[in-house]
Amino acid sequence: MEDSQHSEEQRSTDLLLSTCTALGGLEEVELPNGELKTVYAVGDEALACLKDLKRFIRADSGNPHKFVLHTLGTFNVLETDIVPIILTHANQNTDIAERYILACIELLVPMTWPLDTADEEEEDSRDPNELNLLRKYKKALLVPGIFDAILSVIIKPLRIPFNERSVRDQTVIRLVLYFLRNLTAIPDAIASYDASSETWTMTSMQEELLICFCESKVIELLLTISSTSIASDSSEWNVIVLEILFNLLEHASPNDVFKEDRGRKNGSATSERLEEILCKEKDANSIYSRKKSSRHSRFGSSYTLKDWESHKRVFHTKEAGYANLGELIDANKTHSRRGKKRKAMNEFDGSRATYRSNRALTYLKQTAQSFLESCFNEFYTSLIKDIERENKKVVEKDHKRFFFTMRWFLEYLCLEQAVFKAQKAEKPRPPPDSTSIFLPNSSTSIAKLNVGGTEDERPQFDFNLIACSMDLHTFLLCLRRLRRTLDDKLWVDVQVTADCLRQMMICINNMSNDSVPEYREVADYIQSNIYHEQSSFDLFVDLIRRYKDQSYAYLESVVKLTHVMLKLLEQFSKKKQVMFIRKPKKSNKSNKSNKQNSNEIHDENDPNLESDVDEREEERDREIASREHIFKFDSFELKYASYDVVSVYCILLEQYQTMDPQIVQCITSLFHRIMVKIKAEHIFFKLPVLDLFNRILHDAPVLPKNSANQQLFQFIRYCVRQFVQRAEVYSPLFTEVVFKGKPYGQPGRTA
Repeated sequence: MEDSQHSEEQRSTDLLLSTCTALGGLEEVELPNGELKTVYAVGDEALACLKDLKRFIRADSGNPHKFVLHTLGTFNVLETDIVPIILTHANQNTDIAERYILACIELLVPMTWPLDTADEEEEDSRDPNELNLLRKYKKALLVPGIFDAILSVIIKPLRIPFNERSVRDQTVIRLVLYFLRNLTAIPDAIASYDASSETWTMTSMQEELLICFCESKVIELLLTISSTSIASDSSEWNVIVLEILFNLLEHASPNDVFKEDRGRKNGSATSERLEEILCKEKDANSIYSRKKSSRHSRFGSSYTLKDWESHKRVFHTKEAGYANLGELIDANKTHSRRGKKRKAMNEFDGSRATYRSNRALTYLKQTAQSFLESCFNEFYTSLIKDIERENKKVVEKDHKRFFFTMRWFLEYLCLEQAVFKAQKAEKPRPPPDSTSIFLPNSSTSIAKLNVGGTEDERPQFDFNLIACSMDLHTFLLCLRRLRRTLDDKLWVDVQVTADCLRQMMICINNMSNDSVPEYREVADYIQSNIYHEQSSFDLFVDLIRRYKDQSYAYLESVVKLTHVMLKLLEQFSKKKQVMFIRKPKKSNKSNKSNKQNSNEIHDENDPNLESDVDEREEERDREIASREHIFKFDSFELKYASYDVVSVYCILLEQYQTMDPQIVQCITSLFHRIMVKIKAEHIFFKLPVLDLFNRILHDAPVLPKNSANQQLFQFIRYCVRQFVQRAEVYSPLFTEVVFKGKPYGQPGRTA
């Protein structure tokens, strides 16, 4: 049986080899000056052989092992035959040249098709050999002339009016777009310092692909399709373009793209990145040096620790005299190699930079500006319609791509607007970092700067460019998606949707501070409707309470969203003075049970049974009906005053040595609300929290000296003082710190 299977595979291999050999080969041609040049000569039956290879691939599509595709990869047919055939016919404006290029594209699409994964959180399950083969394909296609030749094939059917296009024209457009999608979906390799030169060349292919797209007008084609996607002739391709944009922007930070011109003036982006890495290394070394023994501390530093069971532990370090006991004990433990798994670690946290050169960042910045100016509203309006209609072309992963790309462009728009405000204020300063955009100061609002009065003073990137996202309909769509993914435990989707909602709320806040009355009215209308539903507030609280073992990037997104929501809600409630929210009306269970018992004794032939059924339906409608209540921000704020919320924040705060100042500011802000404003300081009087605070203060001298860390240190010192003062009055507090719950010494708790 095995011999017959082996012989069948051998016959198939021989057939594929003979077909690939007939495609063409290299030959020497004598030039007029007498020199010999090696060129690729297309075989006489090359076009028929290309079609035969297409039929072989189609016949083998049901094979899970993809024998034909693997064999073609072994023969390296893409680099040795397909690419030379395309380049040979690239500059020939004939029908036969177009047929050759189209036949090659029909092979390239299945050969570069992305690997199927059941879950994007399981990227490690991909076959490394298949990934390496796809990367080799991508590298071979990044040569001048390939994309120009492919564009020449798609331009002709695009010029034909939509009503006059044939099935072949639509197929050609779809094939080219799928081919572009496939290339962008091939991830770059992650190489170590001792990797080979070939592996290192595969770490920046996405950057080279973007440059090829921009220089061969592929980006212009995608922008044209995006700008006309609201029309029927281009709406079919909006999902494919969305996936291409997502693949290009997935590992690109809007802040890095925006600051590209500053990096070109002050030095290369690589130098700036290197300086940042050196600073982080210096901070890490300073923390390590505090715990490192010197040659003068090797004597007279022995300590004995005796536990409750009279077991002794001996430590021969000087830090044992004042260090944390838990750290000393844990240092001698044998840690298990199998740690706690966190899902989707840092998938969208921007830690993996794809674009490093100024050239690529310049092209990406121009693409972002062009997309905002001419494509944003039309493109996302068409996608929203398809999502609401539950169009079959919209799959589950497209929702994540939709909210990710929208958040990306909204964040870039905020960066552009912030620089415009600074220029109008005549305060020359470098472009703001992500912290100033994330937490805009009210003193820099357009209303206070007197900006935006006339058309000449209006910013280049106005809110009209993102009108479809600043719509109540889009906000409700985002909230529904966030609730659904949270209930289905799709944590990566929750993270992406939360980031998008946060950026949309930041834009709403900027609109509410704008000098244009129409913008302020729209912002007020959207906020009043969002804050009118009790379900929205329950959703924000559930995001924190449902945290278990998700990634730190997920937790950072939730913390950022909570911070922005509380800040904007507090401002809006103070502005409105009186707010009403709609809550589901509680059902009267006793009346319901009595009525149910009375209905059970009815005879089925009772003529009054139908009227009773109608009464029960009316009662059910009344039970699910909602009623309005006066909203009090202080009451809603109390929902965050719990030890469960603080413990979740402390999980993130454990990374204080490498944490972004933005996150530190969000954590400190909520802690301040709980302890100072709500007066729930007892929540922090717990041993895990106090132990974390002690470690932070111990490492404070070597932590970065930024304003966010200084505010955190100030809060911790205040919390410790409050604990000591309370313990002096109520001494059992030293014992109650090890128990969860409200101490007996607090108001409202009795023994």
